[in-house]
Amino acid sequence: MRQFDYTKKWKKMLTPEIVRYRTTIHEYKGEQRLIAEHHADVLESLVEVAKIQSTESSNKIEGIYTSDECLKKIVLDKTMPKTRNEREIAGYRDVLNTIHENFPHIPIRKSSSNRSPDDNTFIFASLRTTGD
Repeated sequence: MRQFDYTKKWKKMLTPEIVRYRTTIHEYKGEQRLIAEHHADVLESLVEVAKIQSTESSNKIEGIYTSDECLKKIVLDKTMPKTRNEREIAGYRDVLNTIHENFPHIPIRKSSSNRSPDDNTFIFASLRTTGD
């Protein structure tokens, strides 16, 4: 029966270069947390801008348009949607907020082109037909 001495194998794997890389990664993780804590307001405003731009772009692809001011108010949840287009924008906003709030718990699938039924539920929940 063969016997393996893993202590020698680890010594070969943990070269000074590998240890330096691991140390650098650990340091950067700490810096990232510090930046996020000290500049939370700036990061939050960047997320807000990104959500507005994402909503605008995605809805334009679908042929859904509204004024920039109205779009911003809907995305920031400062007004109630009045038209069908505005309700579709609100539906996209809700899905986007769900993704931002729950991203650590959302499994990544190989095929990103498949929407989950939950995505469609969120989108269409705000699209109650009112004759628009």
